[in-house]
Amino acid sequence: MPGRSARDKCFEEATDAYNDAVPDNEKIKIEHQKPWAMGDDGKWKPLGMLESIWGYIKNLGAPPYRVPDWTIEIGGKPVAGDNKFEGDSFSNRRSPRSGNTQRQDQNQMNEDQNPGKREYQDLNLNPDKCKCDADPKPQEVYVPEFAPGLNRIMIPGINPVMVPFGAPAPVTAPLGGLVPAFGIP
Repeated sequence: MPGRSARDKCFEEATDAYNDAVPDNEKIKIEHQKPWAMGDDGKWKPLGMLESIWGYIKNLGAPPYRVPDWTIEIGGKPVAGDNKFEGDSFSNRRSPRSGNTQRQDQNQMNEDQNPGKREYQDLNLNPDKCKCDADPKPQEVYVPEFAPGLNRIMIPGINPVMVPFGAPAPVTAPLGGLVPAFGIP
């Protein structure tokens, strides 16, 4: 999506990686860059893919339309929010479609879907709330690799080199570097 910052992309990759690593019942129900529009009833709601495309073609973008950085599901209802990291803040520019600022529209989206939930107003992630480093460094991720050789031959009850099976051991990778591996050194 145009206008996405590197941090927005990083946040999306991080939540996707988290969801890939946890069981289904622990996944974050999140959609990134999900379009929202104001319906005929005057209430904001998130749009499905076909609904978004058809609505645009039919109305040529006439109804108020916003794309928050993320939409999460809490208690079966959608909640919209934005990432506000370094150099980013809610804009005071008014949308030509709604006549409101980004913050006002986002707050109305959350009020329409979750009436009376004050905690969903002015919802955003920023370095203060996330307690994240202003200049994060990439984290090293180790991928286990099987060492070539005997660790692929399993003899029940026998360990020929006295290294516990499954213990990390460095091995030479095909590219010449060392990678952690589970098996025999």
